[in-house]
Amino acid sequence: MNSVKSLLLINIKQGIREKTFWGVAFFFLFLLAFSLFLGELSIGEKEVALRNISLCAIEISCLFLVVLGIVNNFYREKETRLKEVYLSYFPQTSYLAGKLLGYLVICFTYILMASVLSGIVLVFNKAFLWQYFWGCFGIFLKISLFCGICLLFACIFEYPLLATIATVFAYVSSEFSLSALKIVAVSENVVMKIAMRSLYHILPNTDKIDLKYQAIYGQNMSASFAGYIFLYVLAYILLTFTLSVLVFVNKEH
Repeated sequence: MNSVKSLLLINIKQGIREKTFWGVAFFFLFLLAFSLFLGELSIGEKEVALRNISLCAIEISCLFLVVLGIVNNFYREKETRLKEVYLSYFPQTSYLAGKLLGYLVICFTYILMASVLSGIVLVFNKAFLWQYFWGCFGIFLKISLFCGICLLFACIFEYPLLATIATVFAYVSSEFSLSALKIVAVSENVVMKIAMRSLYHILPNTDKIDLKYQAIYGQNMSASFAGYIFLYVLAYILLTFTLSVLVFVNKEH
């Protein structure tokens, strides 16, 4: 437990110090400023547009933080042999656990900062709803899920570009998997139906944990539903982490 805690703190310090974190933060500020411009163009829907674009800006920028942060950090430690130093003092499972938990904390910190900043902007533009923070909670759960997926791909692939592409592909596929499933449902091709349904259940069902729609229109969410999506994300993270450990241990031996 102490080894995980030590690695957790190391990864948090490294992650926040890196240029990636602050580069993504400036990218979010650009998107936030752009949302104000688009809000002015959305006549009659300014408040809805501001909430929508602000939440999307938080999610997209945080996804970049995960992909660039975890992948770059993982492969840089490998190339500089820093990973070997860590593994000589800490167990392999603790090494991966510290990295995953570290970036979960980093993402939580980033989303908290971004949500407070965008919330202030919304207040000044009379577009703030307290349900907005439910949307930020959903974004954290979704990004946490992809932290586990990104770590898994980093363990599987030897090259950072492949891990990056695979993570982005998984994100895009999970976003459109429900729509694709509905389209295939009217098809007479049984094989395609089975394949798409299988793919839908293998990929993370982000449609179940995406709370942006409720936040944009001020809809409330029950505590039971919040608990359900939290357990779903937790189970998926544990699954991807277990697979990451198996792949990592197999490669190290």
